[in-house]
Amino acid sequence: MPIDRRRFLRSGAVGVAGVAVAGATTGCAPASFTMNESATRFAHGVASGDPLADRVILWTRITPTRDERGAAVPTRWWIGEHADGRAPVAEGVAVAEPARDYTVKVDAEGLVPGVSYHYGFEAGGERSTTGRTRTLPPTGVARVRLAFLSCSNYPAGFFNGYGHLARRDDLDAVLHLGDYLYEYGHAEYGDGTALGRIPAPLGETITLDDYRWRHASYKADPDLQAAHGRHPWITVWDDHETANNSHTTGAQNHDPETEGRWRDRMLAAIRAYYEWMPIRELPTGLFRRFRFGDLLDLVMLDTRLQRDAQVARRDDAGANDPDRSLLGEDQTGWLLDALSQSAQDGIRWRVIGQQVVVSPSAVSPAGFNPDAWSGYRESRRQVLGHLLDEGIRDVVFLSGDVHSSWVFEVPHDDGTPRCALEFVCPAISSPPIGRSRSIDEETRARIAQVEHLAWFDIDHNGYAVVELTPEAARVEYLRSAPVEARSPEAREVAVFEAAAGTHRVVRVDPADGDARG
Repeated sequence: MPIDRRRFLRSGAVGVAGVAVAGATTGCAPASFTMNESATRFAHGVASGDPLADRVILWTRITPTRDERGAAVPTRWWIGEHADGRAPVAEGVAVAEPARDYTVKVDAEGLVPGVSYHYGFEAGGERSTTGRTRTLPPTGVARVRLAFLSCSNYPAGFFNGYGHLARRDDLDAVLHLGDYLYEYGHAEYGDGTALGRIPAPLGETITLDDYRWRHASYKADPDLQAAHGRHPWITVWDDHETANNSHTTGAQNHDPETEGRWRDRMLAAIRAYYEWMPIRELPTGLFRRFRFGDLLDLVMLDTRLQRDAQVARRDDAGANDPDRSLLGEDQTGWLLDALSQSAQDGIRWRVIGQQVVVSPSAVSPAGFNPDAWSGYRESRRQVLGHLLDEGIRDVVFLSGDVHSSWVFEVPHDDGTPRCALEFVCPAISSPPIGRSRSIDEETRARIAQVEHLAWFDIDHNGYAVVELTPEAARVEYLRSAPVEARSPEAREVAVFEAAAGTHRVVRVDPADGDARG
């Protein structure tokens, strides 16, 4: 979600009186994360991610003792069907190395499709909490349920959506669609002083140490840890994992004169992300796919660090420039091939998890959103045109970024016919866009007139769940408790269904009372 950095910039002294923060060390984890004798080695929890039918990534971080700093720490891992760790189906010893900020990542292989497993770690005689994960299902699966969410800003409020996720047992995986963390310094975009949520480091994240420290700061949150430990996650980055409105050659929130070369900062952010996230590191980057039996192909895209620079809000000529791309040439070709292959293989649904809004939605007098697909119209024409040309149906886009909820029947080339569905999830804790002074009643009325828009909610935080069966796609929107206080409660506020083959959504009544969890 793009913001005006200067609008939120405040004095660096605001809210930090009396707060002692240790400085980062060079080339390894910040000194503040060296443990004392009473601290835990597993201060950042456990996580799993990128599940396949026969394997899953397991993750943790070892907080080294003072005597261990600079040395490798042997770490035992296990995975099995019993929560107490007996009779593991796979186990081994990994090494937590200072070169990777003492993070441990294991690709646990030899698992059975469609099975829930428990896993854990042990180092220096101390055991981690026990996590739960699940492999992708075999052919013949009748139902898949995926939570999707985005925009978790630590100082802006508590991660109540994560707290609710951690209580659910009905999900196959969690999709995080970007802005897992924010790069801004304290009080630049959210002042967490009153809530006791001041991220480290206090300044903006620029160096490798900065990004590592920010990841560690976020993963110290108990609700985030609980949600990671409960479900396997499939993640992509958006802009704030590097810097606001980033692209291949720079970012709005990057000043080369004072913050160094963009490429150095970008590579530092990517390295820290790979270290701290339960993600399989592939040479192609973040765009990858996951097959859930013959029911669903999940395609994850990187619409952020493959793109050309944004154009101005009213620059329609630039937005229509056929030489500008949101995805880059390699990723575009890969995506089109993946969609065609999925249809040829007889997979019922194709779900595309990505960061920014696909559907045209220029409802502001200031013009279209150049950060979304509307700012890269040739990329949108290529993808949607491919769906029509190849007769590829049952395509669902899952999007984040804009701190609000939207349901679209996606039209081709700003018109008809409808050729896909799009569901945009709200923010976990970042401020909803309805709080902006630029969103007045006239703007709300203009939004409601968008022909291909079925529903919107621009005033609340939360997350969404998509359920796929051979007959239909069903999406549930959940509103979490206000982020000013920690609460794991959430309420189902809107439910939509689309029959297979239709690209039309129908609203159905949500369940009464609290959502499942």
